[in-house]
Amino acid sequence: MNEARSPSFVVSVGEFAARLREIFRRVRAFEYIGITGEISQWNPRQNGVYFTIKDANAVLECFAYLNRAQRFPKVALGTAVIAYGAVRVQERRSRYELLVDDLQLTGIGELYQQYEVLKEKFRAEGLFNPERKRRITRFPKTIVLVSAKGKGAEDFQTVMRERAPHVRVEFIETRVQGIAADVEIAGALDRASKLNPDAIVLARGGGSYEDLFAFNLEPVVRAIVRTAVPVITGIGHTGDHHLADDVADLACETPSNAAQYLANLWQRGYERLDRLSAQLDREMRDILTRALQRGDAVHDALERAWDRAISSKRERLLTTERRLTMQSPAQRLAQRMQRLASLRARLEVWPARATQPLRAALDMRAGRLLPAFERLVSRRAHVLDVARTRLDAVNPEAPLQRGYALLMRDGVVVRSARDVSVGEEIQAKLQHGTLGTRVERVSYDD
Repeated sequence: MNEARSPSFVVSVGEFAARLREIFRRVRAFEYIGITGEISQWNPRQNGVYFTIKDANAVLECFAYLNRAQRFPKVALGTAVIAYGAVRVQERRSRYELLVDDLQLTGIGELYQQYEVLKEKFRAEGLFNPERKRRITRFPKTIVLVSAKGKGAEDFQTVMRERAPHVRVEFIETRVQGIAADVEIAGALDRASKLNPDAIVLARGGGSYEDLFAFNLEPVVRAIVRTAVPVITGIGHTGDHHLADDVADLACETPSNAAQYLANLWQRGYERLDRLSAQLDREMRDILTRALQRGDAVHDALERAWDRAISSKRERLLTTERRLTMQSPAQRLAQRMQRLASLRARLEVWPARATQPLRAALDMRAGRLLPAFERLVSRRAHVLDVARTRLDAVNPEAPLQRGYALLMRDGVVVRSARDVSVGEEIQAKLQHGTLGTRVERVSYDD
């Protein structure tokens, strides 16, 4: 302990809080004081409203009982107000706050006014127009996440690992709040665009109105517009909205929602492939069924024609025999017998001649049907093979099936020996499972 600055007395925490409360009680200015600032948080509860007011230098915690808060004017985040009330000390939590009795509007706060000016400027330039925005690719293989390390980035990466592990996610870290955060975010977006991914995700977790205000500023909006690839935003919690969301190609409510959207793109592709395969199977079965039905119909028609022809010839034969029987002279009987023999001979060879055209027509139709069916099946099979080949070509895990491994450090793919150091732990992702290993030696290509 520095003897030159020894305290004159020592008190307990409770005594210190009591003395501080007594100081506020003795100063008459604290009994009822008006404090100006901008609303930065507004949280209604059952017993009253907890809110904060701020300016460029400090933030003040405030509370108003429900019967008082019901008489307050309607306010929004960024609204400039004067809060009237008494300063009180909460001893159990060692903090002070303003117990607000009245709240009056003093005009639009600086942040909110700046937001409205920028919003009208960008709308006049057409940056919010839907036709300006780009379409997200159906099967994104590479995503660049621009965010700060924290819950928002972790939620995004967790959802992508669980639902779309084959999509490569590269992380570019940047500050997302504070002085010049908007400039850093814009620079990170420019670096992400140079990597030429399929999409860029700009994300951060929740925060207060002023913490999230960097996503309303012009450097961030301009950087989103000039990127060479589509930009997806997932900023804050559900209900938060920023100018960055208005100019983004797709705005999601949270980082997790953005990851779910990207994962669902792949899921819908797999579902469509399954539907096409099922549809091809149904069409092939329908074609085969119709061909068999036509064959059965032709066979039945041939049998009916044969029966009609035989029946007709039999009737003619019976008529001839009856006429022959009615002729009594022997010569006429012999002639009739000869003619009868001739008719019988013709009858014996007639079925072959009569059915030959029908059989030829049936063979011709069968010959046409089989090649047509084979051509149709070949075309459908080719379409399916092309679809499977395209899907396999974009499968990032295909090299793992051939025995290759994917080296990763802290979830990031290792692309160069310069990215690791001797003794550092890395992971080798195989087709089945992951191996943990340590770097024993590092060599670089000349």
